Amino acid sequence: MIVYDVHIPLVEFSEILSEEMIPIDGRKINKKALLESNARALFIRSVTQVNDELLAGTSIRFVGTTTAGYEHVDIESLRKRGIAFAYAPGSNAMPVIEYVFFAMHEWSQMISSALKGKTIGIIGMGEIGKRIAKMCKQMGMHVLASDPPIETYGIKSSEDITWTSLTTLFKESDCITIHSALTDNGFHPSLNMVSERHLSMMKPGALLIQASRGGIVNEQALLNALNHQDMYLAIDVWSNEPLWNEQIANHPRAYMTTPHIAGYTSSARKRGVEMIIQSYCDFLGKKCELSRSKNLGLSIHDATALSLIRERRFSHDKHQWLKHKEVDPITFDAGRKAFMQDKETLGEMLDLG
Repeated sequence: MIVYDVHIPLVEFSEILSEEMIPIDGRKINKKALLESNARALFIRSVTQVNDELLAGTSIRFVGTTTAGYEHVDIESLRKRGIAFAYAPGSNAMPVIEYVFFAMHEWSQMISSALKGKTIGIIGMGEIGKRIAKMCKQMGMHVLASDPPIETYGIKSSEDITWTSLTTLFKESDCITIHSALTDNGFHPSLNMVSERHLSMMKPGALLIQASRGGIVNEQALLNALNHQDMYLAIDVWSNEPLWNEQIANHPRAYMTTPHIAGYTSSARKRGVEMIIQSYCDFLGKKCELSRSKNLGLSIHDATALSLIRERRFSHDKHQWLKHKEVDPITFDAGRKAFMQDKETLGEMLDLG
């Protein structure tokens, strides 16, 4: 028995899974539902908080989130209970890249200056950050990168990228984009990592793109910066989702204000589901025949790429979705549904493999 978020397209895989599946709205998945179903597996998205309170006394043995991040899952709680866990790293990379690509081009038109020769600062060099770095190099941009966990424990990925401190990155970048995980503990916590001090260092007319996780940028500091500095903002994630900061969303310098949809396309959703199903089959020791679909779309150099991304995903009304709307969860979720079937444009040329 599988309990799953109703917005996960799981039904088309019913033959492969060959077990009963119970769809529930992700925000309404609770212990009672898990107890009554006696489910052994739980498939979720980022709107469901998985912790001791949800899992205690249930029969859940496997939790899979179809998202690339897993801040909504208490991994330690799963470990203590012996519950297997899977997530979908990289599944939403392409649509996030499209969000950044579109945001940068909109900004370049507003400031009447080409992207070539500009410096982009990338905070977080995981799957998405690395691909954005590759894209920006191909567009003739200089790339600065900051990722303390990778710098401390990993290998710096490219000689074409200048690794630097967060302070230097904010001082020297024309455009800054954030792709870090949200953590509030460990050696490098990212909660409120981008502070008033960092924002005050931004160049006049610089762009900040926040499409990672709400809480990484201190929103009060961000609002102060918007009010007192010459800067631009494209923002997709919020500290108190499914609520959002109305003052930031309605600010004239915030030209993209969206309800956590940067990585939300039909292809990304399907890729995430496929990855979780594969992990679940592995957990069961069961052979799983999945025909993985690949995105064979356009290059960033194709003259029609930008207009297609605008048409398919970011029309004027959609890329300003949260502006001048009543702040409530129903509106936020309606926004997510509006983007749910969006189609990707860019192709595998940005994959690293």
